[in-house]
Amino acid sequence: MTTLTKPFGIIVILLSFLGGFLLMGGNLAAIWHPAELVVILGIALGAFLLSAPVYVWMATITSVGRIFGGERVNKKIYGDTLAVLDELVRLGRASGMLALEKHVLTPDASPIFRKYPKVLKHRILKKFIVDNFSYLLLNPPQSQDFEGHLLDQIDGIYNSLMEVPRATGKIADWMPGFGIIAAIMGVIMTMTLLGGEMDVGLIGQSVGAALVGTLMGIFLAFAFVAPFTHFLEVMNRQEKALLEMVAAYLHAYANGVSPNLAIEIARQRIPPEYELPRK
Repeated sequence: MTTLTKPFGIIVILLSFLGGFLLMGGNLAAIWHPAELVVILGIALGAFLLSAPVYVWMATITSVGRIFGGERVNKKIYGDTLAVLDELVRLGRASGMLALEKHVLTPDASPIFRKYPKVLKHRILKKFIVDNFSYLLLNPPQSQDFEGHLLDQIDGIYNSLMEVPRATGKIADWMPGFGIIAAIMGVIMTMTLLGGEMDVGLIGQSVGAALVGTLMGIFLAFAFVAPFTHFLEVMNRQEKALLEMVAAYLHAYANGVSPNLAIEIARQRIPPEYELPRK
């Protein structure tokens, strides 16, 4: 059901925009000016390529796919993540920490990780779990601030994830300006029609085309790019909350609490919308 909400939202936006214009008595041909779209979208794309590094370009393409791929963070992945952590910790307690080595070094081949494909498929989550169990296997001194180390990692991951919405948010801010550029071009073209035997109808069409540039810049910015940016911000906050839950569990485990208590500590860090029942 979640995968259908985004296409449905796009349909609602387009129907409201075009349907409202028709109800006003407008003619759709009056707002169809491909040249204006070429100017606005072309400048927007160029500005994006100029303002963002290559890895942000690639991450943005991946993020567009996430709109239609459904939410990656849900109750299922919270439950599976807790299960992976619990199995790893209980194995370490029963057979010694060295028993975890093969699961940590090759998680894709680990029978524990393979039982939970959602965790295995989530590259950032898998890496966070594996890296920090590897850290614990090295037997760090008690003086090392493990909790601070975990939180620093989460901050770094979150800041990296936020590069895409920061970049697209800038484009959303700039697109009305690109629409104005297209409109000014249209006004310049209108000026060439003035003088001599002026065709009022042609001048009116030219002015209308210029105004469409402003309209499209605002519409595309606030109806598509800004919502996409906000969607990514929400998704990234959910990713961060998932990692914070893992960090709470790992910190509790490193301080010697029982697996049951570690699960409870981690469970309390789950956001209300994904709350899991106590077993």
